[in-house]
Amino acid sequence: MKQKSLRLRLLLLLSAGACLLWGSAAAWMFTSLRHELLLMLDNRLIASTQMVAGIASQLAHPAHPPAPAAVPAPNWLSVIARDGVACEVSLVRGEIELQPLARTAGSPDFSSPPAELGFGHAIKGGKPWRTYVLQSGGLRITTADRLDVREHLVRSMAFALLLPFVLMLLGSLALTWWSLNLGLRPLQRLRQALAQRPPRDPSPIVAGQDIQELAPLVHTLNDLLARMNAAIEHERRWSADAAHELRTPLAAIKTHVQVAQLQLGQLGSSTASGAPHNDARHSLEAAHQGIDQLHTTLEQLLLLARVESGSTGRCQGAAITQALQQAIAQVQHAASPGTPAIHAELPALAPGTCLALPPELLTCAVRNLLDNAMQHHQGSQPIALRLQVQANALHISVHDQGPGLTPEQCTQALQRFWRHDHSRPGSGLGLPVVQRIAHSAGGQLQLSSAPEGGLVAQLHFPIKKEAASA
Repeated sequence: MKQKSLRLRLLLLLSAGACLLWGSAAAWMFTSLRHELLLMLDNRLIASTQMVAGIASQLAHPAHPPAPAAVPAPNWLSVIARDGVACEVSLVRGEIELQPLARTAGSPDFSSPPAELGFGHAIKGGKPWRTYVLQSGGLRITTADRLDVREHLVRSMAFALLLPFVLMLLGSLALTWWSLNLGLRPLQRLRQALAQRPPRDPSPIVAGQDIQELAPLVHTLNDLLARMNAAIEHERRWSADAAHELRTPLAAIKTHVQVAQLQLGQLGSSTASGAPHNDARHSLEAAHQGIDQLHTTLEQLLLLARVESGSTGRCQGAAITQALQQAIAQVQHAASPGTPAIHAELPALAPGTCLALPPELLTCAVRNLLDNAMQHHQGSQPIALRLQVQANALHISVHDQGPGLTPEQCTQALQRFWRHDHSRPGSGLGLPVVQRIAHSAGGQLQLSSAPEGGLVAQLHFPIKKEAASA
């Protein structure tokens, strides 16, 4: 499932809103300024025409005639030409005949055909013009602007308006992105707190409770965690209580079977042994083995429930070696005559070597590995138990001389209740319990077949650095 970014979604929404608002404002401003610019240019044409009409009227009827050289005839329209306005002054002869008197430099001939009074458009010299015609007395005054020049002014105004808009929009996007990262930082802290949270930590989440928008989510998560912890704890208590309740009747049944075996043995010694007595003896022995197997299964289930309940503790320095020695002693004490010996290589460990595992759980894990090796061992060679410390990790290996397992069977052996040979006693929980104990300390269990034969079970535990530095 493709993940969606909340940050990107917020950025797109805010950017779309900013573009809509800024774009609407820019469009309104451009339309208004364009209208005002064109109106200003038209007013300039009117003002220029009226100014030329006034000058022409003063020259035609002066109150104080100036000297002939006071107003040079060729330069009297230079003021209009400097503003970029084309102007032409014509003498009206009849209704449609015009005689040009003067025009600005570069101005086309507006007298043929004569333009209508007021504003209009004309094509002169292959270029469009905006014209304004005023007739005063016997003079017709025409002023004009080139439309391409006007459009150039409009485009320049649009560029001057668009450039700040684009810069402001980019600045707004950058500021929005920075604000989103800053605003979503409490959510990032909440995610980090959840990612670093231990799997069995029942304490409520504190991160995000001071944020008004995150507080309901944090409260809901805390309620969910509380309900999940309560449900898991209820299941654990139920499993433990059921196992303890089954322990007592099993112990009583086992005692009665042992008493029956003892009495049957006494009865067989005092009377002649026959087939009924042998059948009863075999049945009692089979029942005794079944009870032992069921008792072992219950013990493994209790141990598995204890490991999954999150037992805490540490095993440091010499306590690691003592835990392994205790596991060897327990296996040898429970072993029957004729079982193979155990060859252990347990070097002394540095005091800073520490595992995040209680010593009793380490003893249980190694004992289960040795029990499994005892059941499948063949030949007279001893079972090898080796302890090593390499690269800030502690390695424990148990090597037997049994038939070994294929890679697929090594994977299946770590599943609960899987057994390679159902004719042998066992519950199928020994290796899963060892794997669960290893995972609880951040380690792992690996099974592999040795080249020289047999199965090698390896436990890898990380060494706590803070304990080593201490």
